[in-house]
Amino acid sequence: MGALGAAEDSDRDGWDDLRLSYETVSPNRWTFQSDKIREWVGARLRGRTLNACAGKTKLAHDHEIVRNDIDESRDADVHIDVCEIGEHFDSASFGTIVYDPPFSQNQANRSYDGKKVGDDALAKRQFDELLAPGGRVIQFGFTTTCMPMSLGYERHEVAVWNTLGRMNDYLSVIDEKPGELETDGGWF
Repeated sequence: MGALGAAEDSDRDGWDDLRLSYETVSPNRWTFQSDKIREWVGARLRGRTLNACAGKTKLAHDHEIVRNDIDESRDADVHIDVCEIGEHFDSASFGTIVYDPPFSQNQANRSYDGKKVGDDALAKRQFDELLAPGGRVIQFGFTTTCMPMSLGYERHEVAVWNTLGRMNDYLSVIDEKPGELETDGGWF
């Protein structure tokens, strides 16, 4: 059993509504330097957004985007390990969390000069605390595992980004937290 609970097969209602997309992109060290990926993400952001592993490229959105990157030399609003990020923001204060961690230890070594990056399961617990009801997590990586179904998240979309070469394809997943995103007032 993993840190987020045991995985299980699911015959859940709603899988027939899962949106799937497939695009080709040129591989890049920085995910959001791809126009296609950056536009895809931008069209799916809701309310105040936390870009949890911001990297070099900035996303565009009509609401506030808080940029976090553990590398203190990067242009970011905060430089916090994602495993501790919940201590720095109010609960339920984000409508979207974009999670684009290094896809592999090799990428982490290249992007963060060998600095150890946080634990995925701990980061997702932090995100659950920070995400408002009805909010969404948009995750990138080599897997479609995103937020734990044991927390009630629903999978809404999966995208495959074919790199047309020897590199692995990228996968994107959008999971939504149960509830309704409040759109009146402050952050949303």
